[in-house]
Amino acid sequence: MTTMPDKRKPPTSSTGSSPYAKRSRPSYADDGIEEGKTPTVTPYERPRNHPFYGQKSAFPGLDAAGEDELFYGPADDGMEYLRMVRSEANSLPILFTAPVTAQPPNEDTTEKDQPEENQGAEGKEHIIRGGVYVDGVYVAPRDAPIPYPEYVESAYSEAQTTYYNLLHHRFLLLRSILKCTPPPAAIAALDDSHPISFPRHSKTARKEWRRLLLEVDPQMVQLACMDMDSVLGVLGILARLTSENIRSGDAQRVRQMGAWAWGLLSKCRDIGQLSTEEVGEIRDLGKRAVKILHKMKEEEVSKQKDQSAVPTEGITSDDESDDEQAALEGGDDMGHEQEGSDAAADADQDMPDAEKETVLAGELEQAKSRLQAQLQTGEDEPPTEDAPMEGDGAVEAVMQTKSMLDMIITVVGEFFGQRDLLQTREVWE
Repeated sequence: MTTMPDKRKPPTSSTGSSPYAKRSRPSYADDGIEEGKTPTVTPYERPRNHPFYGQKSAFPGLDAAGEDELFYGPADDGMEYLRMVRSEANSLPILFTAPVTAQPPNEDTTEKDQPEENQGAEGKEHIIRGGVYVDGVYVAPRDAPIPYPEYVESAYSEAQTTYYNLLHHRFLLLRSILKCTPPPAAIAALDDSHPISFPRHSKTARKEWRRLLLEVDPQMVQLACMDMDSVLGVLGILARLTSENIRSGDAQRVRQMGAWAWGLLSKCRDIGQLSTEEVGEIRDLGKRAVKILHKMKEEEVSKQKDQSAVPTEGITSDDESDDEQAALEGGDDMGHEQEGSDAAADADQDMPDAEKETVLAGELEQAKSRLQAQLQTGEDEPPTEDAPMEGDGAVEAVMQTKSMLDMIITVVGEFFGQRDLLQTREVWE
């Protein structure tokens, strides 16, 4: 009987392992990784939370903590472009990008942390702190004192303050009136001496306006019909005329120029409706008025100095010498004077009445002859009425000039934003 061959034989292993052990399958994910290298996805490329705000980053790897080097390109992909932009932002100075602080600066703690030496210096001297400079940013103090200007109203007297208030209300009233359109009949009634336009490029028109400003008074209808360009042009001519004719001493001419300045400034629009060039032309008028007023003050001061510098040494020395001579002569002079007076009294008593009448008649004849000589020669004439009138006219012209300049400075300073000119106004005494 034949035996069948063993078809199946138990698997043999040289290692002697279990016949039922599983074989490991090859992994295709590790084919591109060489031995000794870490995986491409590193932990720092994962999204991280912002250390201050707690917001998770949208671009993992862009805000890595260890990457402080600046990258200026060229950028090959989107991440490198973002990294380049981030590098440019980080390279800006501190004035543009202040570092983030976890806690805002506390004024109390900063003051406490100051050394004692600084506190002692502040105790000795009153130092006004203008602000705080923190992280490239200037922060103004909360309790900073309000800078009051030098031309506060309290410096003026009650009468001057009342005058400025009335001037303010009258100017507003005139401005509201000139904004209205006059009736056609009133416009047609204007003559050639009251034009309503001024072409700046015409020399003939400029000469005519120079004459009108000195000889003709303005009219309400004329001012209401003028446009802004013509008003500013006439104001420029008026500014130059003020400098030229301020020394003329003619009160009527100064009064006319003041009326033109008052009306033309009232016709100007509000400061919010004017351009920078237009405001500059109005400011030039105010600056010219300030300059003229300053010159007038200097002339008054120089005149006072000249009057006080009159030489009086000779007069005082003569008086002193007379006093000394009288003190030295003493009783001799007194005795002679007494003797002379007594002798004159005795002579008057001894003189008869006829001789007294002849003496009086002779004195009257001498007085008559002196009066006739004065009438014929005109010497020692009494002052006529023209001299005080001329003095009054000069004083009135000075007063009119100061009033006009003060009005121009006040209107330009208060209504057209040039408040720095107000401090040059004259304070009433």
